[in-house]
Amino acid sequence: MYLLPKTIADTLDKQRRTFLWSGNALKKKYHLVRWETICKSKKKDGLGIKNIRKMNVSLLCKWWWKLENEDGLWQSIVKAKYMSNNQLGRSTKVRNGRSTLFWEQPWLKSKPLCVLYPVLYDLCIDKGISVHQFILRHAQLHFSRWLPVTLFGPWVSLIDEVYSYPFENEEDKISWKMHKSGGFSTRSVYDLMTSGDTGHPFSHIWKARIPHRIKIFMWLYENKVILTKENLLRRNWQGDPSCYFCPNDENMNHLFFTCPIAKVIWGMNLDQYKIWIEHWLPSGRPVYTFCVAAVCWAIWKRRNAVCFEKNHYAILLIFCCMLVL
Repeated sequence: MYLLPKTIADTLDKQRRTFLWSGNALKKKYHLVRWETICKSKKKDGLGIKNIRKMNVSLLCKWWWKLENEDGLWQSIVKAKYMSNNQLGRSTKVRNGRSTLFWEQPWLKSKPLCVLYPVLYDLCIDKGISVHQFILRHAQLHFSRWLPVTLFGPWVSLIDEVYSYPFENEEDKISWKMHKSGGFSTRSVYDLMTSGDTGHPFSHIWKARIPHRIKIFMWLYENKVILTKENLLRRNWQGDPSCYFCPNDENMNHLFFTCPIAKVIWGMNLDQYKIWIEHWLPSGRPVYTFCVAAVCWAIWKRRNAVCFEKNHYAILLIFCCMLVL
């Protein structure tokens, strides 16, 4: 495996964007949401589509993890040349201390002792000593000069902490800090790389028991990018801005809520609609998402039928559309 060149990643992303919005890599349609948003997790207002470059790096980290955990000639060479004292993402569970550096690896505390005791580390001649060697020497390390009183106290306290550590007669174990099990996974690396993403989670949409295409529709609705005439005009579309159901200008709020047709639909209280809700609604879940999804989807389908197929917009047809989702 190798690091994917940026030009190739950009080309692949372009094809994926076109396919997402058009269903065909050769067609061109409006891209309603930024690709960066789409690649966010569903927990952060995205669609969970993988970022190619970040996923590529995550997969490459598999080889890095093999360097950390497997012994061999090529691992030894690469470690010595490129990865000396590199602790990125890993933690060491010290057992006998043979493969853990006393000063330069975070084993006793969350940070290496060379960071927590910088003056002691600078004075110490035995900087590369292992934990096991420290115990064998009975803490008799060599320093470049006598320790003053201000350093002798911290040094004695550190020795006491080391000797109170529960050592075992087994080899040290390296674990991956980014996963609670300690096992390495490319997903945990990818999650780490995307952890800085922000956004509003639409869990009420993704957990709803409604068809997936309607979940996507409601996600677009929440992002306020459904292609009503108002949004088309913002994209330099030239045409009549009026609603297909009435003389008012068409925007999302008007089409789905304040249009006379929408008001009639929202005012319906029919037994069949109740049956539909009870069928799809999990026990104890609010009815809001299901009502909005059913009504808005039905209105949108009928609106498009009037727009593209020149069909009439009988209220009964809109209601029927709600029942066959």
